[in-house]
Amino acid sequence: MSGGAGFGTDVSVNIGSWNMADRDFPDFLSTGTIKGGKVVNRAGEDLGKIEELMIDLQSGRIAYVVLSFSEFMDLGDKFFAIPWQTLTPRLQEHAFLLGITKEILEKEGGFEKGNWPLAREELAGTYTSYGYQPYWQVQTGMPEEAETKRMTRTGTMAGRDNPDFLSASTIKGDKVVNKAGEHLGKIEELMIDLEDGRVAYAALSFGGFLGLGSKLFAIPWQALQMKLHDHAILLDIPRDVLEKAEGFDKDHWPVTNREWLSAMYSYYGYQPYWQAQRIESRPGNL
Repeated sequence: MSGGAGFGTDVSVNIGSWNMADRDFPDFLSTGTIKGGKVVNRAGEDLGKIEELMIDLQSGRIAYVVLSFSEFMDLGDKFFAIPWQTLTPRLQEHAFLLGITKEILEKEGGFEKGNWPLAREELAGTYTSYGYQPYWQVQTGMPEEAETKRMTRTGTMAGRDNPDFLSASTIKGDKVVNKAGEHLGKIEELMIDLEDGRVAYAALSFGGFLGLGSKLFAIPWQALQMKLHDHAILLDIPRDVLEKAEGFDKDHWPVTNREWLSAMYSYYGYQPYWQAQRIESRPGNL
């Protein structure tokens, strides 16, 4: 699509590579790249691996990382819900350093593979036991009114029929619809900001709808609203804005950095998540 939003056409290497942006130390990685990543201690010993990323549906934050541990740790076959803050990427080693001792993990005890924490109340105790304040209790930096509107837009989730969190694997592949209920496409991937521990953007495919061809499109998380009972995700972006947006080839992803993200967010009418509040100008304005 020529012209377009103009938020950059530089491309990276393959999405599955750790060297996402032709650099040794990328700031963003796809969930598909992070999942399966090995977890090590400070001595470099292999402790286990990342099984899944659980995404907070309201904020796009990583609610927790699901870890499994090797026989070396002698923690059984349970999974462990670990705050993102306890993991430090060691990208040259294709690994993540875990900042939690075995003794603390043994005390926490983990959870059965069929009984994942899906509500904030369940997860709050886990954060506290690891010495971290739950991220949703930490001041967001957003004005109170703006924060209330953001939380209300998605709705309050409670219980297993209406979870606060879903796995990245569940979100990927979900169909995307517009307000009329028309099937637009699906979510192909989620790109994670390693520093902030949240979804930087969702990569959507539209399957030829709107004449958008086979390209992928980077969409801010805030533009997506979960419709759990419909097993769908609502995309709240006008058709004319999508038609003028600049997509990218599935084998050549954008070099993701905050300059590029800022332009992309602004095009769709959203303030970047690392800033305070949503742009009030019409979506599509640069």
